[in-house]
Amino acid sequence: MVSEQTIHAQLKGLGFKTFGWGKAEVAELPNILLPDEQIFECVNGIYEGGFALLLATDVRVLLVDKKPLNYLTVEDLRFDMINEIDYNHRLLGADITIATGSKFLKFRSYNQPRLRKLINHIQHAMAEIKKQQSTRQEGQNQHLEQINQQLQTYLIAQYQQQQKLHDQLQTINTPNGSAPLNATTQPIKPSPELADYLYAQSLLAQHQLVTGETLPEAPVPKRDELADLYAEGMKEVFGRRQHRLKVHSPIPSFRLPKKEVETS
Repeated sequence: MVSEQTIHAQLKGLGFKTFGWGKAEVAELPNILLPDEQIFECVNGIYEGGFALLLATDVRVLLVDKKPLNYLTVEDLRFDMINEIDYNHRLLGADITIATGSKFLKFRSYNQPRLRKLINHIQHAMAEIKKQQSTRQEGQNQHLEQINQQLQTYLIAQYQQQQKLHDQLQTINTPNGSAPLNATTQPIKPSPELADYLYAQSLLAQHQLVTGETLPEAPVPKRDELADLYAEGMKEVFGRRQHRLKVHSPIPSFRLPKKEVETS
């Protein structure tokens, strides 16, 4: 809970009067604001429910309406929830409309400069959040691109090893073939980052098999589908192959102990 002295000090720094019109709303702010939340601008005005106090902090937009007999209305609008802001400036007063999905907040104030300053802060905060989301999305795309490249390299190396073993088997099966089969060939291992990704996918598949729950956010293909996807990937990388090889799933299989499956 924020102390009243902290609230009054912040409002005094903004040049906002804490007495008179809006005194009841200001008295309610210590119960609404977070301990580290900073007020950037606030303004008195009217909305569909009557008189209210609209303020913008560093994390959200708040509308506080405190009526007699302990009637209280609080509208909490996070910056990432806001989709659109409309501002109308008139000779006397200004109107704003804040849209958050299917919800609209209309507010009117006769203090045009303070309301315009509040709107500017909201717009800058929204732009900063959009920038952070875009940067985070670019980082995720780069990570997925790296995983994709590592997966392609892993598939190519696995294909080359299978092709080498296939050639050795064909040499042995020929009438004059006498070359021994090289049994010292080491299996192809994915990189640690790719191994972690494949392991996470296998855990998701186990969770779906054990609990029977569907995971729409991260769908995991079945084992038969993995073979088809692997064959399609080989065809896309190397074109049409002359010899048909037995395709093994690139994703390792992890099984839970029998007791754990029964208890879950």
